[in-house]
Amino acid sequence: MFKIGEFSRLSRISVRMLRHYDKLGLLVPAEIDAKSGYRLYSVEQLPHANKITTLRDMGFGIEDIKRLSTLDDEALANELERRGKELRADIERSERMLSDLENLRRAVLTGSSLFDYEVSLVSVPAYDVVSLRMTISAYDDERLAWEALGAYMKAERISVSDPYIEFCEFHNEGGEGEGVDIEVAVAVDEMREGSGAVRFYRTQAYPEVASVMIYGPYENIASVYASFAQWLEAHPSLEMAGNTREIAHRGCWNADDPSEYLTEFQIPVQTKTARS
Repeated sequence: MFKIGEFSRLSRISVRMLRHYDKLGLLVPAEIDAKSGYRLYSVEQLPHANKITTLRDMGFGIEDIKRLSTLDDEALANELERRGKELRADIERSERMLSDLENLRRAVLTGSSLFDYEVSLVSVPAYDVVSLRMTISAYDDERLAWEALGAYMKAERISVSDPYIEFCEFHNEGGEGEGVDIEVAVAVDEMREGSGAVRFYRTQAYPEVASVMIYGPYENIASVYASFAQWLEAHPSLEMAGNTREIAHRGCWNADDPSEYLTEFQIPVQTKTARS
């Protein structure tokens, strides 16, 4: 048996953390000396102590470590594989951020523009869709609307159109209200009665829409509106005539590499009237 100080040196875990782990039930002493009250640890506890340290260094929290410590080897291997995927995703995001930072640095040094997207005029047909409209706290929470609509469609067994078409629209850009008023929609084969925030309807067809295609991860889309603004300034006879629409042609559901994502931004436009 080893006293806590001795076990601390052997396990490379501080005495303070050993006491903390004891209180949490994560690494309990093998014995407590009846006379002195000293914590005593066994040599058989060293592998467990080393596992705790390794998991902590991998970024797992105490509660996760407690849970993982009870798993068999196969279950633990599955959890480590999941954590590996998370770390790889974090690395990819960091690499994209580093790339964006370097692009911005070069643009600052050369005086060039980062907002160089090609805008084209297209026509957009009407679609039969099922949609859900809700207010979210921030643009990054768009997934909450998609999750809610997806759950409804699954529960109601709603079949989608072929080819598959989905989009989201923002209804209050520039408004005074709290949050972001967002609508997500999926084209369907059959129109039904809606429920609550979900409705079925036929969208409006637009003869002219300013469209921009953005390739790559979603972080790349932030500056697209600057291109729209520049394009509108270069076409003074046109004005915005509807809500901004985003269409994800390729995303995480059909492309493994974020560099292969393809997102289209659409803003309906029309010829300015005399009053405009």
